[in-house]
Amino acid sequence: MKNKFGLSTALITALTVLLFSACSPVDKDYAVSSEEPVSSLSSVKSAPEGVNHPEIMSDDKIMPQFVDISVFDEENYSEVYLGKKFKFNVTYADDEFSVPTKLSALQKKGWSLTPSSQYDEESLIYACDYVQTVLEKEDGAKITATFYNSSNSSLKLEKCNIVKFKIENDFYTSDGNYHKFNVNGINNNMAITDIIDTLGTPSHFYGIAENDYYLDYFISEKDRRNGITVYINPSEDSVTAIEFSYYK
Repeated sequence: MKNKFGLSTALITALTVLLFSACSPVDKDYAVSSEEPVSSLSSVKSAPEGVNHPEIMSDDKIMPQFVDISVFDEENYSEVYLGKKFKFNVTYADDEFSVPTKLSALQKKGWSLTPSSQYDEESLIYACDYVQTVLEKEDGAKITATFYNSSNSSLKLEKCNIVKFKIENDFYTSDGNYHKFNVNGINNNMAITDIIDTLGTPSHFYGIAENDYYLDYFISEKDRRNGITVYINPSEDSVTAIEFSYYK
C-alpha cells in the first residue's frame, strides 16, 4: 500500500514539473554570453545611397576595414565621384595652391626648380607630353609638379600648365618640424577613417602591398585623371603622401 502511495506521489510531482516547464518561456540567452560582440567593421562608413552594387565585387582584404566594399567592382572601382561642382581648396607650407597653374605663379611665392632638376624654364616639352620635377622653397619645403603640354606643338616649360602636385608627408619623419598641408580638409596627421569621413567613399583604390595603398577621388566618370589621390599606410593607419590634379 505504501509502495503504491509513494509511486503515485512521484508521478504527481513529475507531472507538476512538466506542466510548469511547458508554461515557462524559453530563455533565448541561455548559454550565450551577455557581452555584445565587437565588430571589426564598426568604423566602416556606408557608401552614399543610390550607388550601384557591381555584379562582381572586390575581393580586397584590407579596405573592408575602412569602406563599404560592396560598391567596388573586381578592379576596385566604384561609381562615386567628387562631382562637377567640386573645387580645390589647398594650402601647403603656408601657401595657397590651385591647378592648373603656371610656374611663374609659384615663383612669385618663393618656389623654384631644384638645382638638381634636369629641366629649366627653357626646356622644351613635346606636344601632348608631360614631365615631372621638384620645386622647393628656402625653408626646405618640396613639392613635385607635373607640367603638361596640351598643345599640338612643343612648348617651353614655363609656358606649360602645372596640372598636378604631389606632397610627401613628412609629419612622421621630421621630429615635429614638418610642413603642413591641407587638401580639401585632408591634413598630415589624419587616420584613414578621417579621410573617408572628409572626402567620402573613394572612386577607386589600389593596394601595392599591405602597408602601401592609395585612394583615388575622381571628379567625374569621364576623366579619371582628375581629382585627389591619397597615399596611405593601412598598417600604420596614416597618410604618406597626397596628390591633387586637374588637366587642362
